[in-house]
Amino acid sequence: MISAPDAVSSIAFRLLGESRAMQEVRERIRKLAPGTAPVAIYGESGSGKELAARDIHAHSPRASQPFIAVNCGAIPENLMEAEFFGYRRGAFTGASEERQGFFHTAHQGTLFLDEVSELPLAMQVKLLRAIQERRVRKLGAQREDVIDVRILSATHQNLASVVERGSFRQDLYFRLQVISLSLPPLRARREDIPLLCDAILSRLVPGASKPVISEAAMEQLVGYDFPGNVRELENVLERALAFAAGAVIKPEDLHFESLALSTPNNAVSCSDIMPCANAYAADKLVLPVCLPVHLASIERDLIRHALHQARFNRSRAASLLGISLRQLRYRMQRLTIHDAD
Repeated sequence: MISAPDAVSSIAFRLLGESRAMQEVRERIRKLAPGTAPVAIYGESGSGKELAARDIHAHSPRASQPFIAVNCGAIPENLMEAEFFGYRRGAFTGASEERQGFFHTAHQGTLFLDEVSELPLAMQVKLLRAIQERRVRKLGAQREDVIDVRILSATHQNLASVVERGSFRQDLYFRLQVISLSLPPLRARREDIPLLCDAILSRLVPGASKPVISEAAMEQLVGYDFPGNVRELENVLERALAFAAGAVIKPEDLHFESLALSTPNNAVSCSDIMPCANAYAADKLVLPVCLPVHLASIERDLIRHALHQARFNRSRAASLLGISLRQLRYRMQRLTIHDAD
């Protein structure tokens, strides 16, 4: 029989890379995973913060229990309390049945709060109490339920600076910051790029038909800074597959210049989607009659373009836009976008 330590050590990591930086990250995860203390994960957009959270969970005693990932920036503020704490039937108009919240669903497991800095102050107060008391009350309920969850959080921002600006409560900051884990950007571990490329291509094109990357193309990939980190690398390779004429990805298939490099989460550039973007130059600027309607129209066009480019695969479209699947679903619902549009 395999002992518990050996069983845990044999679990594969989702965070790939043989660089010293990634070896240190994985070693730190091994050390902090068995505990119950909250962990704050820091890293640039696309650097793998959710993968790190899943690795912590997988190497912890809670591995067989739920792992619930929540993008705090994708939930409308008026729905946050119901989403986090759940509600009883009849608690409000439209509550036709009882529903479990994130805390109840993650009971005895791990609750991962991604982009935690996006939480509004009012929700921060409620979250702090739930973490401190280890109890939550569903909307419309008379009693509180005892909840056992380990809290992992992540943000691409400097949370201490957000606290200084007054946008994040200091007491919640200290509650979440018991242990911190920092992920290196891809440009700081360029030697991992060939390994990551192989893993990404194996996932995108399973089987023997997986293309190879030419030496010249690999040199370009290793030399590129990847402001969007691993997420951008995935987008570049997915794009290259669409342009590659044969079984070899060449430098001309990478199309770095077509990406909006100033935006970390990018994969679809404004010039790609809206060729008339130059019409917004200062000397030609025409103010819209209604700014909200105008912005909604632009957002609708961007999402429709991404869906079409992703062949209506929502997960892929969300990746192309640099947002989560939850965010894409929310925006599609708000803008009344259907896959068949």
